[in-house]
Amino acid sequence: MNFNFSQSQQDLYELVGYLAREHFAARAAEAEATQSLPLQNLKDFQAHGLLGLTIAREHGGKGSGVMGEDPVLYLLAIEQTARVDLSTAHCLHIHLHACHFIDQTGTPEQRRMLLRPVLEAGELIGAVGSEPGRTARGMNMFNTVAQPLRDGYVLNGRKNYATLATVASNLIVFATLRGSEPAEGNVAIAVPRGADGFCVVDDSWDPVGMRAAISPDVLLEQCFVPGDRLIGSPGTYPRERWQARHYLSLSAQYLGACEGLFDSLSEYLPRRGTAGDSFTQLRLGEIRVAIDSVRWLVYRAAWLWTQGDLQQAELFSLVARHQATLCATSVMDKAAQIAGSHALTGQGPFQRMMRDLRIHTLHSNVDKSAATIGKYHLGQSFDTGDRL
Repeated sequence: MNFNFSQSQQDLYELVGYLAREHFAARAAEAEATQSLPLQNLKDFQAHGLLGLTIAREHGGKGSGVMGEDPVLYLLAIEQTARVDLSTAHCLHIHLHACHFIDQTGTPEQRRMLLRPVLEAGELIGAVGSEPGRTARGMNMFNTVAQPLRDGYVLNGRKNYATLATVASNLIVFATLRGSEPAEGNVAIAVPRGADGFCVVDDSWDPVGMRAAISPDVLLEQCFVPGDRLIGSPGTYPRERWQARHYLSLSAQYLGACEGLFDSLSEYLPRRGTAGDSFTQLRLGEIRVAIDSVRWLVYRAAWLWTQGDLQQAELFSLVARHQATLCATSVMDKAAQIAGSHALTGQGPFQRMMRDLRIHTLHSNVDKSAATIGKYHLGQSFDTGDRL
């Protein structure tokens, strides 16, 4: 394993770092205050050809994503973005994983229909599996139902956390085929924007953090979608454990946000006059150690996806996400201790990053991930895709 960046990785790291510092950071406060999607940031990604990061090179993209040639590449883009703006990083995460899923499991015609507009016109793609009550029911227990017809499907249900639903040209909706068992009947259907029976629920997104990563509820009421928009076959997503293929991107978001908090502290503490305090030095050093420890877990997990053992790659990605989550919660606590209460007043970047990271880490259940890893080592049945 080579711990040095390749030239293409280094170039991307520097490019997105520049975009984040010079453009994204200046827009973040207004996007949060107005609860507006960071569309200009996403247009900046388009302008530099980065909306196709997780599409295979032979299909016109950059060849990243965990199943691609260079899994690290897109993680670097997400990490550097999260360093100044978690909302933008999460929107990019949703789009890139939707593209990767289509690229890896879709037909050539679906790649032309859905991914070419991404590459040529900067269109966005979203995906949503979450829905009210699913945490209690189980990972694949959807109330959203797809009724198969001769020429397509009729969707009925309600989804939540539908990031990019208001702007995406297509939203991949996960549902259960009527009359099928949950896992075997799990289907992913690309619903085009403007489809009859598809409605975004107004005022359904008002969280304490991640306010610019607009993720509203959507209603599907007798929503007809043609049959050529079924991505993969029924059961593909749980059977191939696609949920586990998203973990590293969440880890990269947490990692980048922790770096952002460290950057803020390094600039703020000398101005506060506490840089010479031994307690401050100790806590800042602990934060640095934690971040660097997680970074190499994430990069090693990305490397494992290139080695052919998918189960080990999934398990180590779970390890990386587990530690990235613990790191984030620890960093927030230590950062608050040494920054003091005054740093958490007003509407500056430090406060925004703390709010965003606190709510965003709730996507990861550290008890569940640790138990899954324990099951593996005890020879028990386990599912790396079961994150709830």
